[in-house]
Order: sequence, then C-alpha cells, then structure tokens
Amino acid sequence: MTELAVSTEHAPLQARRVTFDWTETPLHWVPDDPFSTHMINVLHLLLPAGEKWFVDVYKQALPLVRDPQLREDMIGFIGQEAVHSQAHSTVLDHMIAQGLDPSPYTAQMDWFFEHLLGNHTAPPMATAWWLKERVAVIAAIEHFTAVLGKWVLDARGFEQYGADPVMVDLLRWHGAEEVEHRSVAFDVFQHVDGGYPRRLRAMTTVFPTMFWLWVRGVKFFIANDPELTPAQRKVLEPKMKDWVRAAKADLVPSPKEIFSAVPRYMRKRYHPTQEGSTAKALAYLAGSPAARAAAAQAEAATKPLHLVVADRRTPAEGVAELLLTSADGADLPAWEPGAHLDLLLPSGLVRQYSLCGDPADLSGYRIGVRLTEDSRGGSKEVHEMLVAGASVEAHRPRNRFPLGAGKGPRAFVAGGIGITPILPMVRESAARGSDWRLLYIGRSAETMPFLDEIKALPEAEKRVTVVTTDTEGLPDLAAALESAPHGAVVHVCGPEPLMDAVVATLAELRPGVEARLERFHPAEDSAHGDTVEVELRRTGATLTVPADRSVLSAVRDRLPDVAYSCEQGFCGTCKVRVLGGTPEHRDALLSVDERAESMLICVSRSQDGKLVLDL
Repeated sequence: MTELAVSTEHAPLQARRVTFDWTETPLHWVPDDPFSTHMINVLHLLLPAGEKWFVDVYKQALPLVRDPQLREDMIGFIGQEAVHSQAHSTVLDHMIAQGLDPSPYTAQMDWFFEHLLGNHTAPPMATAWWLKERVAVIAAIEHFTAVLGKWVLDARGFEQYGADPVMVDLLRWHGAEEVEHRSVAFDVFQHVDGGYPRRLRAMTTVFPTMFWLWVRGVKFFIANDPELTPAQRKVLEPKMKDWVRAAKADLVPSPKEIFSAVPRYMRKRYHPTQEGSTAKALAYLAGSPAARAAAAQAEAATKPLHLVVADRRTPAEGVAELLLTSADGADLPAWEPGAHLDLLLPSGLVRQYSLCGDPADLSGYRIGVRLTEDSRGGSKEVHEMLVAGASVEAHRPRNRFPLGAGKGPRAFVAGGIGITPILPMVRESAARGSDWRLLYIGRSAETMPFLDEIKALPEAEKRVTVVTTDTEGLPDLAAALESAPHGAVVHVCGPEPLMDAVVATLAELRPGVEARLERFHPAEDSAHGDTVEVELRRTGATLTVPADRSVLSAVRDRLPDVAYSCEQGFCGTCKVRVLGGTPEHRDALLSVDERAESMLICVSRSQDGKLVLDL
C-alpha cells in the first residue's frame, strides 16, 4: 500500500500584487481549442464575485477567531483572495475588448453572491447560524480550488499545445497560492464550528451548484464567442466526451480528479494538507514571471529616481510645464495614462503630479503644475526652485486613475489643471479607436493648459467641448453627460465642486454609471500625510496620528482586533464607516457610493485633519 504524502509545512501568507499584460493574449488562448479555452475561462466568470464574497464573509468571521496563528493566516488569505479577484477581472476586460461581453453572466454571479449568499437581516442567533453556514461553504469551495491548484501546477498540456504563457502564468500563480493557503478555510471552519453534519451539508450543496455553474459558463462562452460560426457553436455544445478529450491532453482536470474530490472531503479525518505541496507552490511563486515582476517592482519602488529638469515652459497663465529626464540619461520606468509622480521636493515636501506626456516616450516625464496661493507650499516650490537644470528626486510612477483595458466608450471631464491626467487618456482612447468625448472647462482660454494639443486631437471638432466660464458661464453638465457615448466609463479630474457636480448629475441621469475620479489633494506617501486627529466614536477614544504613520497602525495600537490585510488599499479588509470629517481617499477599490460613507484606513487620511470613525 502506498503511503499518502502529506505536506505539513507552513509559510506566512502574503498578498502578492501582480499584474498581467493581456495585449498579446488571443481569445482562444489554447490554440485551435475553444472548448478547453472556455472550460478554463469559466474561472474568470466565477472568481471575481466569489472571492469578493470570501473577503466579506471572513471580515465578519475574523472576530470569532482567537487563535493568533489562524488569525494571521485569515488576514493573509483575505489579501490573496482580493488580489485573485482583481486579476481575473482584468481578463474579463480583455474579453470585452475582443468582442466577448461576459457581463450577462457576471451580473448573475454578482447577484448570486451578494444577494443569495449575502448578509440578511435576522435575529442574532439566525445571523450567527448563517455566518457559520457560509464559512462552511467557503471551506468546501476552497477544497476544489486546492484540487485545481494542485492540478494546474502539475499539468503539462499547456506547454505541449502552445497555450498563451501569460494566461498560464495567471492560472499557475493563482493555483500556487490556492495550494499555499489550502488549509486556512477548513481550519477556520473547524475553529468557529467544526460540525461534521454542517461540513457534509455544505459539500452536498457546493458540488452540484459549482458543477452546474461551470457547465452553464462553458455554454455561455461558446454561445457568445465572436470567433465561432453558428455551426461551430452547435458542434462545441459541452459534452462529456469533450471533457475527457481535453483532460487526456492535460488541458483541463479530468472527471476523475473532480468527482473523487467529493468523497475525499467527506472523510471524517480529512484535512487539506493532503492536497498538494506547499514547497511546490512556493517554488512556482519564486519563478512566476508575474510574481517576480511584482517583487522587483516593489523593491524598485523604494528607490527614488534621480531626475533633472531638462526643459521648462509656460503652457498657460500660472502653469509650469516641466520635462524631467533621468540624471544618467537612461530611459525612465514605464507608465500608463492616468499615472502620477511623487516628487520629492528639495525642502522635503512630497507632492503628487499627474504625467501628461506620451507613455511611449520613456526619455522623459512631462508634468504640469499650477501655482496656487492656498497650497501647502508644493506648487510654489516647484515654480520657484525647479528651473531648467535643477535636480529633483521622485518615486516611480503609480496609477490610481487607470484608463482600463479595451476600446470601449469613454467620457472625460477636466477642469483646469485637471487636464493633466486626462490628456494622455484621451490620446490613448483615440489611438484605440474608442468612441470618446471630452468636456474641458476653464476660467479662460489663457488659463487652460495644453488647449492647443486638445484642439489638435483627431476629430476634436465633434468630440471636444471647451467651456470658458468667464464668457460662457458654468457648463451644462446634464447635456454633456447625456450626450456621452452609451455605456461610457466617465473619468473626471478637477476641483472638488466640479467632481461633486458630475457625480450628482450622473446619479440623477444615468444611475449605475460610476465616475472615476482623480483628486487634486497632494499626498505624501500612500501611508503618510499631515497629522490627523481620529475619534473612535464607539470607544470614546481620540488618537493623534502623526504624519509618518497610517491611520490603521494608530487605530490598531488601541484596537488590535481591527481587521486588515494588504495595507495598500486594494483588498478592502480595513474599510470603516466614517461618521465625521472629510476623508482623503487614496485607495484603488471603493466605489463613489462607498466613499460617501466609508474609507480604507490603511492608506487614506483626512482632508481637514480630523476623522470620526465607527470604531
């Protein structure tokens, strides 16, 4: 009898914030095999909503866990699942760009997890029961993700059949992390309940539901694949023989691997350490192109760039345009439209300025800075000190205001110097062939930077509306937003009153359309800023958060059980309701509606130096 190899090693869990470039990934990323492609693609339909739901449930369950090690594992699990959700969402954006719109299916998945499996108003005992039920469901689902993770790390069919290497890296990176944290969900269930009948009930619900959703997902993809003819779609209608054929090619897990996982989980002495090897998972993560690139980027982000002001001009009244080049003449790090630089000014101030040049030209960075009398000193120092030939340091470009993938319709609203992040976004939209519109507002033509470049854009006469308020008054936002392309994503940068007006107008005219905002507030490092007074309303305590600490770290000194994970503003674990003060949002996650009442205290601060939190 062969002894079962069980991996008992433990590694601290960390959220690896990876990115994937889908530019060269074809729709059928397994060449000439749409069935295998779409059978794996179902993961992209299920996981974004499902893993967001995992995070939400575990934030509720975290206070029930008193074991310190398990609690730390939960926090790491939450961070990893949040990144998984984001990574698979980028694939959906890429599918849209290729003509396959997954939104009808993903909308159903959102409803499934947010409403059917979401929070419900109930008496305390029923609420506690429902939380335990969902913790048991997560443990059952995670059993299958561990099985899939083990399979994908061992599968060699992708290389044999020439599958797209970026997609394969995503699958193996995700699978490796599923193996790495394979025991967490089961151990959490055992800790908060551990009842064997509940474990059986969860699996008998999860397996048929997942199987049904998977088959439905394959059918959806094949029925909507723009590269298939009606005859091909009919032939490719999912059948067991197709599954067996793809499994023999080692392109999908076999029926035996999937079905045998059910009785294995139902054994009384089962534990997930039987599924795969932590050592093998960590070995892949050490070599994953995306994971290595993320680690290198994180390391490089701590080293400042040494720049020189190569040129300076005045594109509008009160605006300085700087061309910054590397001190050693080398190419600068790449960036995408919407990105900004953190300039480390000679006085020690750190200020953020949007990049407004051409992302394809890495010989220099271009920024535009308006002199404002009520600023905290940054713009004045730029105008007075950063003359041609001056040296300055900066952190590598960061992007909290991304344009997004694909050539879908876009609408842009820029107020004054807010044109700086918008300008490269508009250029990129035009280059992609997107249907776009721009509303550019300023006090006068003389005060509006880069107006000549805006007017020179392709089809500017029909796509660009310029409003000068000194002669025309305030713009008709309702008319501008109503004429925006159907389904357009709305990007806005400008003064606070303008952004608030756009958000309010959208809410009235086009409910469900969300504005993506870039604010002017200068911010030092994402975890630093001015001193903030924080009142914890429920505890009655008031904390002074110094400039070199995050709100989260100060709050945890007083309330160590406050949940957190990534500490970078993308997982949402530390979201807290704001009862007073005006947050300065620096996260990359919260929607406009969420920002109206909540904040992520790991990175965000306060516009007015005070916060009242529901803690």
